[in-house]
Amino acid sequence: MSMTAKEWLIRARKMSGRLRALQTSKEQAFARATSVVVSGGEHVSGGEPADKHAAYAELSLSVDRQIEKLEQVRAEILQVIGQVEDNTLATLLTEYYVNDKTWEEVAVQMQYSWRQVMRLHGQALCEIRTITGME
Repeated sequence: MSMTAKEWLIRARKMSGRLRALQTSKEQAFARATSVVVSGGEHVSGGEPADKHAAYAELSLSVDRQIEKLEQVRAEILQVIGQVEDNTLATLLTEYYVNDKTWEEVAVQMQYSWRQVMRLHGQALCEIRTITGME
């Protein structure tokens, strides 16, 4: 089953949350690997066993690989959006799909009504279909 142009673009929008979640998991794993609990439940840094550091290194590498794959998808989408000659349409696509803004935020930023942004979105999708050969 092939993707539509809209489905292809929406991958960038959906990845923003995933990227944040991956970064948070990496930060939490680092905090666990670099802190110890001493008597009284107080957390202090340093002196952790090597297995916690190794586990963090493995998780960190896995997260970095996932982030890299997601960034490659985002770069591919940006490259296609960059082929849209109309700056208004390219801006609309970038703001909504890549920068994860709502349609209302896009409309305010571009100083258009929501209805006008929706009409322009239809035109922008036609441009993406032409560039990618998708439905």
